[in-house]
Amino acid sequence: MRRPLVAASLLILVLPLCLGCNKLQGRRHFHKANALYENEQYREALKEFQDGLQQDPSADFVWRSVGLSALALYRPDDENPQNKQMADTAIDAFRKYLEGYPEDAKVREYLVSTLMGAKRHDEAIEVLEEDARNHPGEKQYSLAVIRALTDAGKLEQAMQRAEQLGANDPELFYTIGVNAWAKSYYQPPANVDDHRKLIELGMKALERSDKIRPDNFDTLSYLNLMWRELVKVEIDPFKQQEYLAKAQGYFDRAMAARKEQEQDLKAAAEQST
Repeated sequence: MRRPLVAASLLILVLPLCLGCNKLQGRRHFHKANALYENEQYREALKEFQDGLQQDPSADFVWRSVGLSALALYRPDDENPQNKQMADTAIDAFRKYLEGYPEDAKVREYLVSTLMGAKRHDEAIEVLEEDARNHPGEKQYSLAVIRALTDAGKLEQAMQRAEQLGANDPELFYTIGVNAWAKSYYQPPANVDDHRKLIELGMKALERSDKIRPDNFDTLSYLNLMWRELVKVEIDPFKQQEYLAKAQGYFDRAMAARKEQEQDLKAAAEQST
């Protein structure tokens, strides 16, 4: 009757020793992994970090290193399944790390950029939306959501959010406008009404940028291009000519802005000599 008690006692004594052995093994893997990472041997480092976590799952801070190792091996726009797996590994690791360290802004940036690179836009926007909710009144978080919406091609939502925010950032509206032009030029909607709506949204964004930052060469150049896009969805020849005249007006303004900029640069150079 006493033998089971003795065995149980021995098990209680041995269990902490085993746990200690696992932690020691985990540290050995982590030490080796850090050296490999420093030598840019990311694939080998990744395996060592993962093996170390199997030995010591309590070392949740190491998930950051797993994510960074996988991220170093990941190549955006490469559709190879193995490359996609690296993105998944990095994303999973960053998420696990953030469970324990939610305030690490840099790792949240890594997570969002990896999600965007892997075209998991909705998940990236969800993370940024959470950041914005957790930092009410701090515009930079809401602006990050708008930029992600723009990068994801959700231009109507991006414009709506920018207007609701009362954003006074010319670059933000310029980016929305340029993305609208690119979509209209390279991937126009099949439906003419949708195409027109896209063009008008881009024009609205660029005009807002021009109002905040007048006489910017790039903004004026894209307004010229956007009016030329509008010609494509107009069947009335008189309106087509009107739109081309508008386009020419913005082109002339753009050339004048460039000339003025060049004169300012020349004058500044002369003053410095």
